[in-house]
Amino acid sequence: MHKTMTPLIGMQALRGSRGPTRREVLGGMLAASTASLGLPRMARAADARISYVGWEGYDSAFTAGGFLEQNGAELDATYIAATEDIITRLRSGGMGTVDITSFNHLYNPLMGEAGLIAPVKTDQMTNFDKLLPQFRDMATEADGTCYGIPLTFSSCALLYNPAMVSAAPTSWKDFLAPEYKGKVALFSDALTNILVWAPVATGVADPTRLTKAQLDETVDLLITLKKEHVRAMPASLGDGAELLIQGEVAMIMGWEPMVIWCREKGVEVSIAKPEEGTWAFVDTLNIATDAPNADLDLSLIDHAISADAQAEFGNANLLGIVNAEAVGQLSPELQELYGFDNLDAYFEHAHIYPRMFPLEPEGDFVTYDQVLDGYDRFLRA
Repeated sequence: MHKTMTPLIGMQALRGSRGPTRREVLGGMLAASTASLGLPRMARAADARISYVGWEGYDSAFTAGGFLEQNGAELDATYIAATEDIITRLRSGGMGTVDITSFNHLYNPLMGEAGLIAPVKTDQMTNFDKLLPQFRDMATEADGTCYGIPLTFSSCALLYNPAMVSAAPTSWKDFLAPEYKGKVALFSDALTNILVWAPVATGVADPTRLTKAQLDETVDLLITLKKEHVRAMPASLGDGAELLIQGEVAMIMGWEPMVIWCREKGVEVSIAKPEEGTWAFVDTLNIATDAPNADLDLSLIDHAISADAQAEFGNANLLGIVNAEAVGQLSPELQELYGFDNLDAYFEHAHIYPRMFPLEPEGDFVTYDQVLDGYDRFLRA
């Protein structure tokens, strides 16, 4: 799902679709047509044209401070509607022409395994050590490889209208309360719904590692919500905000920037802290395999996580940032929204999961394809 108001951004990497299967991710061609992506002209080393394929708004970190002009480079941006668009582009002749992508961190090990993105040489970056420790630590895989540099974060927040609830929600289970029947809204994608609701349904600590029974319990709960409690599953974050603005829902699976969007329309909404926690979105910048400007790409990513670029990016997109030195340059509203005064507490509630569901059978855990099959059962119900 991507928002349709203000600059388009990308924590919503998987919104609005079932998602690609394992076969599609690792070996096959996704069904989406590359013609729909609005492909830019191919990069040419002579004039240092950098090809970026990712979320709109993220490129503001590249253009901040005149870095491109100072390095004789121009940016060719292809904006996506879903993460699958990046995979399609790389699988459809993009390798060797694409420079930089913006995968959600969950995808990075998978994309590295698939050979779509290259390791990032963090020891050649001047700003990597300036990342907040939460992001510096998560950037490196167990074997020491880094496939993506964190750029921004936010979460699937439980948003509520204080004027429409009897008390602040304390659990996602409050969606099931009889008094809110028909006054709550879900997301419309597989990954967010499973990662948020599996801990609610089963108590599991890491919802990327579910047994078949736990997956079934999660899907059963989602079906109950859908049939008996949910007013809508908005197709975009903008649509979700509009439900709050119009007073159609009291609670929603939302996103921090929606608080500001609603405030700008005269409606105050709050963020609850459900006891089960939620999923933290962390989007990264990656260098595509065989990128035509790999050295310059690394320098550009290094610039994108610099203090000044991060501050400009965060204020423009209403998003969390990763450079410790940039926090003081954020608006007070954003600093409060993302809890920068105690970021450890933020991530104790909004969980960073290190990897996707298993692609191959792994003990008693369901595979990614089984998760998608389970979600299909929810969609059909």
